[in-house]
Order: sequence, then structure tokens, then C-alpha cells
Amino acid sequence: MFQKIRVQLATLNAVVFLVMLITCGIGLYVYIEHRLLDRVDDGLREIAAIPMQPLLHPGGRPLDRPAVTIIYDKQGDVLNQTDVQFGESDLETLRDLQISDVPQTLHLDNHYYRVLTAPVTQYQFPQNTPFFSGLPQTGMAGQPVQKVQNTVQVVRNIDAEQDVLETLLVVTVLVIVVGGGLIVGAGFFLAGRALVPIRQAWERQQQFVADASHELRTPLAVVQSHSELMLRHPDETIQEQSRNVAVVLKETKRMTKLVSDLLTLARTDSNQALLELRPFRLDEVVRDVAEDYTLMAELQEIELQTNIEDELEMIGDANRIRQLLLILLDNALKYTPEGGRIRLTCRNAGGGMIELIVADTGIGIAPDDVARIFDRFYRGDKARTRAEGGSGLGLSIAEWIAEAHHGKIRAESTLHQGTTLTVLLPKDKKE
Repeated sequence: MFQKIRVQLATLNAVVFLVMLITCGIGLYVYIEHRLLDRVDDGLREIAAIPMQPLLHPGGRPLDRPAVTIIYDKQGDVLNQTDVQFGESDLETLRDLQISDVPQTLHLDNHYYRVLTAPVTQYQFPQNTPFFSGLPQTGMAGQPVQKVQNTVQVVRNIDAEQDVLETLLVVTVLVIVVGGGLIVGAGFFLAGRALVPIRQAWERQQQFVADASHELRTPLAVVQSHSELMLRHPDETIQEQSRNVAVVLKETKRMTKLVSDLLTLARTDSNQALLELRPFRLDEVVRDVAEDYTLMAELQEIELQTNIEDELEMIGDANRIRQLLLILLDNALKYTPEGGRIRLTCRNAGGGMIELIVADTGIGIAPDDVARIFDRFYRGDKARTRAEGGSGLGLSIAEWIAEAHHGKIRAESTLHQGTTLTVLLPKDKKE
């Protein structure tokens, strides 16, 4: 599934970037071509814009122009051609061009030319008429000067400009090809990197669903089996079936707590588990919880010691902080044997932080398991934890509560010697 998504993402990215690259390449080529040919076209228009060009006397010198000028009469015959003498085949090609304000590019005899074809008004006066700076109205012996409408073609060689454009085209194509290959490779790499957290989240979700199903299956099987036992003896009283009823009630409570924990974690994943932030006295909450657990500790012959400073006020969700503390103390009682000791500390840690510590002298945690105890459903000894009613979700919820308050939680443990869980919470709300 993820490989298919990776291919789709890489393909989409490659198409988008290739379109952008091709568009930029075409835009650059068109811009350079426009700049190069515009300069040539301006020169052609300057020559063609001369309103009146005198025709040469028969046998006279050609007009001196920076580009080749060809003048045709109405019948298409060449009246004059300056500088470069084109052959008949080339003249036929040039003669076929229509009059236009837009210059055209022609390829003649392995050369490139820019050609502007435009109408021109000229004056033709008799032979042997002197030519002055001004145009005469009559020739020698009173012969009139004739006004003629001809066609002028201004032709300029653009081999240099064409070489630049061809080189630019080759470079642009190479850049697109090489860039396209790099884009495809980079697209696959980046798509793979982008899918890593998604794949991890998917795997965690799959594991979460599998673990939740497994955890729910056990109490459901117990409830079902004891319910079937009661149905086999419908005439017996509740007192006679009290053992089965007690087991069903116990497993129902266990499932209720498990479902509640699952709902909490689901809300944290969807950012729906909002906190009700208010100023409250943390020391009062800790004392209240410690008082409730003192009796339970005494019943298990465990000593619960407290060291709680006064006037520890913070901004947070008092109910969530209470839940965090209940999780830590519940774990400590669960894994501390008779005769053990639990120490609960709540103090000012400086720097605007409050430190909450729950340390026990219980069975401890193996070094390989310490870093994973905050993972959902993780248990170092699954059989023992399940027998004691644990689901492996408590510390995951505790970690979320601490982080939701912009705090931190860490664990330190030595196997067979005890575990210390430390929570750092800021006094003020952080944005």
C-alpha cells in the first residue's frame, strides 16, 4: 500500500516540477529570442521606414545600407539589390513573401536571414538628371519626376543570433532532461521520507487496535463463560451464584476502565482531549490523593511517605493532574511487595517548574524496558501485569498529561531495587 502511495506521490511531484521546469525553459528561450530578434527587427524597420528612396540611375552605385535592400517593381522584377547579390532561386523565395509589418525568418543556402517586406514610395527621374540633397520636381529639359509605388525588402543575416538560440535550446533541453531525472529520483526519496512518520503512525494504529482487541477479548471471554455457568443453573439464587456474579462485575469494571483509557488516548490522537486550564493548588491535590492511598498502602503493609511543600500554585487541569498522580501511585502500589516503601515528593524545582516524584522500593524494571514503558500496551512481563489487572495504558496517559501541560516525565529504575518516576510541570501556562 505504502509503495503504491510513494509511486503516486513521486509521480505527482515529478509532473508538477517538470511542468514548472519546462515552462521556465520555454519562457527563457522565448525571452532571449525576443530580445535578440527585436534588436534586429528595429534596425530593419528603420531602413524600411524611409518614406522616399531614390532609384539609382542605370549603372549607378548601390545604396549603402547596414542590411541588404532589395527593391521590386509592381511586376515583381528586381530594380535594385545592395551589398549581397542573391541568386535566382533565393530571389524567388524572397519575392513570394507577402507584405507584412512583422519580419520573418528564412533559411537560405544554410544561412538564416531576417526579412521585412514593406511598401515604399519612390521617385524616378530621367537619366543624366543631377541628384542633389533635395528631390527635384522636374528633370532635365522640364521632364517630370515620376512617383512610383514599389516594394522594398530589408534582409539581414542572423546566423550569430541563430547560433545563440540553438545553443540555448540545446542547453535548455539538457537541463530539462537532467533536471527531470533528478526530480524523479528526488521525488521518490522525498516521498519515502515523507511516508516514514505516516507508516509508523499506521503501524502504531494497527498495533493499538490489535492490542486493544486482545485486551478486551480476555475479560469478555471471562464474562461470557461465567454468564453461561449461571444460565446452566437458573433455579439457583444470587447468593449461590455470588462467585460468578463477582467475577462478572470485576471484569466489567476492568473493561470499563480499559475503554475509558482507550477513549482518552483516541481523543489525544485526534487533538480532542482539551484541558480545562485554571489556577489551582497542586500541593492540595497531592495531599488529597496521598490521603486516599495511605489506607490502601497500609492494607498491603507498604509504607507511604510524603514530602509536600506548601503554596505550590500552578495553571493547569486539576483533574488531569490528579489522574496522572493516581496512575503513578497505582503502579507503585501494584509492584511494591509487602514491607516496601513508597515516597511521594512534591516541591518547587526552580525556574518556574514544580517537581513531582513517586519513588518505590518495588521489583524495578529491566534496563531494556525502561525506555519503552511509556509505549501503549507495553509491558515487560505481560502475563504478570495482566494477572494484576494492568493494561499497559496508564503510563501512556500519564506521559500525555505531562506533555499537554508542557511538562516532562522520565523514569529511572534498577531491577529488584525500585523505580523512580519524575514529573516536571510549569507553574504558568505556556503558549
